[in-house]
Amino acid sequence: MSATNEKSARSEVHGQNSFPAATSLVGVYGEQLFRILEQTSSGYVLLDAQNRAQRWNDGYLQLFPWLAATLKVGIPLQAALQAAATAAPASAAPALSHIAGSHQALIARQQANAQFQLPDGRKLNLSAHALSANYTVLACKELLPHGNEAESLSFFDVLTNLPNRRLLLDRLSQAMIQSERTGWRGALLTIDMGPVAGSSAGTGESPPGLAQNIAQRLLACVRSCDTVARLDAKHFVIMVSDLSPDIEVTTVLVERLGERLQESLNGSYQLGNKRAMLEANIGATLFGPHSRSATELLQQAESAMYPLRDEEARGLHFFSLEQRILADDRHRMEQELREALRLGQFELHYQAQYSASGDVNGLEALLRWRHPRRGLVPPSIFLSVAEETDIIVLLGRWSIQAACEQLARWKAEQQLGRLPICVNISARQLRQADLAEQVQGIISQTGVDPALLLLELSTQALSPSYADIVPTLTRLRTMGVRLSLDDFGGGSNMLEALQQLPLNQLKLSHSLVQRLGPNNAAEAAVQAAIALAARHRMTIVGAGVETLEQRALLAQYGCEHFMGYLLSTPAPVGQLRSLLQRQAISSLQEAAA
Repeated sequence: MSATNEKSARSEVHGQNSFPAATSLVGVYGEQLFRILEQTSSGYVLLDAQNRAQRWNDGYLQLFPWLAATLKVGIPLQAALQAAATAAPASAAPALSHIAGSHQALIARQQANAQFQLPDGRKLNLSAHALSANYTVLACKELLPHGNEAESLSFFDVLTNLPNRRLLLDRLSQAMIQSERTGWRGALLTIDMGPVAGSSAGTGESPPGLAQNIAQRLLACVRSCDTVARLDAKHFVIMVSDLSPDIEVTTVLVERLGERLQESLNGSYQLGNKRAMLEANIGATLFGPHSRSATELLQQAESAMYPLRDEEARGLHFFSLEQRILADDRHRMEQELREALRLGQFELHYQAQYSASGDVNGLEALLRWRHPRRGLVPPSIFLSVAEETDIIVLLGRWSIQAACEQLARWKAEQQLGRLPICVNISARQLRQADLAEQVQGIISQTGVDPALLLLELSTQALSPSYADIVPTLTRLRTMGVRLSLDDFGGGSNMLEALQQLPLNQLKLSHSLVQRLGPNNAAEAAVQAAIALAARHRMTIVGAGVETLEQRALLAQYGCEHFMGYLLSTPAPVGQLRSLLQRQAISSLQEAAA
């Protein structure tokens, strides 16, 4: 099936063809409501006054996959359920009939909610929500078994037992649906803890007790119906709903909450064996009828917080009109990136890695966007937007595919056929459960030597924890793929990580190389990194070399591999051969002078 036909078929299954009609019938709930419904992990189905299915999301079919063949736009939901039960295996039929009965009880308003068990043992809660006299939403959510640690980890933070990002977005989506129905407004607040201005304390790795302390203080400031979530080390989020239908009253209530939060959070904390003064950096955005998606609301609250990180006076800042304009620009950029992927507008440029003797012994693949109007767009322009979405995963997969295809084309060439290509992978891509399988499939398809593929992860990918990526990295190493760690020596304590991660190569941080000089801190750090790499039998690359002095010092300390603008600039594949020859000769002549 072609991609176009596959998309069309999927749209029919999910009721996309009825979207305009359903939107016009529901009126003010239409577009905004469906946008919210479709992004949540809970299952939803919209019914009209005759209990006919009008719209549903992926979450509903994930919970009831047997309905995919029977659920159609305009068909009574009960008829679809009964048809699915009839067609099911005999062992599953009783459970499906019970599920159909639970749906019917809610549709007939005989009860407000129902709980039942799927044939695979999962327990669900089903509830009905009247949008108007003519429309009802049935919401279905999986119930976590009490004490089931594996399941709980999917929704709750390990250290604090607070909801994680996944559960927060789900609850926010439900609150937005409620706001669409009632007109009452709520707010989303993001909190980032940092040291008091002028203090260096609290900038390192946070002890577990700190997160728990912050969580307790946050919970003491909110209502029992509010949600406090933890996204990462010192990054928390609060969702408050049903504040007021009036936007000015809602704003005042959020300001009062911000004051309580600052009073509670700003102060002394125990950090290991010492105490430090921390203060809260708070960004807020309001939501109500016709708000954007849950993900966009979270981005807005975080955007409101960003300008504060460089200011001496921290506090509560609301998402502004200026930031909304920036957010709209980022949304347009996201759309353009997806279109660029579809149209094949990305390409790889290659920067050479050199040995001490001046031979090219590797290439790094660098992503570029050849925009039809803007020309060649560097990653500094678009990468931050891609990293906030799944686009970074798609771009990473494309880069690996393109690099392997290039290796396959060079296979018979004496000069280029032996050069490994290093491809950057993002933290998000690294945590894809099937990354190793994806890479294996690309290698098998292209027929390249896996030893010529070097995947490079950044030190940021190891924060706050790296234990979850070890199995994936181990599988990649077993396949023969080599692994590199970028930006090494930038201040992070990586000793334990190096013992656990199956790495082949370390790349010195650009900033470290730039600060390099005789008898300074950077010199000691580079020497220690080179010794560490040797101890763990890893090669080390001096990246970001821009002067002859930097290259000479690195060589003096024992570094045998070099990259940087002194030696080679990134070049498209068509210019690579001549550029490598020209720049290698030039660099050797300069070094000998």
